[in-house]
Amino acid sequence: MKLLAVSALVCAVVVLTNAAGDRDLFKRQSGEWTVVGNRQYLYVDYPQTWSQAEQNCHQLGGQLASVHSHFDNHQIGLLVTRMTGGNPKVWLGGSDQHREGNWGWSDGSSMNFKNWCPGEPNNTNNQDCLQMNYSSGQCWDDYQCSEQLPSVCWKSK
Repeated sequence: MKLLAVSALVCAVVVLTNAAGDRDLFKRQSGEWTVVGNRQYLYVDYPQTWSQAEQNCHQLGGQLASVHSHFDNHQIGLLVTRMTGGNPKVWLGGSDQHREGNWGWSDGSSMNFKNWCPGEPNNTNNQDCLQMNYSSGQCWDDYQCSEQLPSVCWKSK
């Protein structure tokens, strides 16, 4: 009887450990939320598709970052640099998936500030999602939403 109880306990621990590992992988992040003005930003180092990154931000209490000024863009760039030591490409919340050429933010706000790299967005091979740090100057590029990149989330302070 004791062997049966121990076996059941071991099985339960294995199941719970695997479940926790999946949950932690889905919510993997680097550091803590960084407060900038009335917003908080979070760099998520786990590469995901754009929709997975957006879903992950929701799970963490936020959304993929929207950018409304040069200051916002610069602060997000500084956060990514501080967390990585470089300027890797990252997902932001911009997309034209709903209507080609009509870019907006996944949080529903309008795209009143733009920092496209020269010649972008170009929609090569149906690129519908916005990545930052495509080249120097922390500029933006349209990219295939199915590619996997780290991301930046935001939420209100």
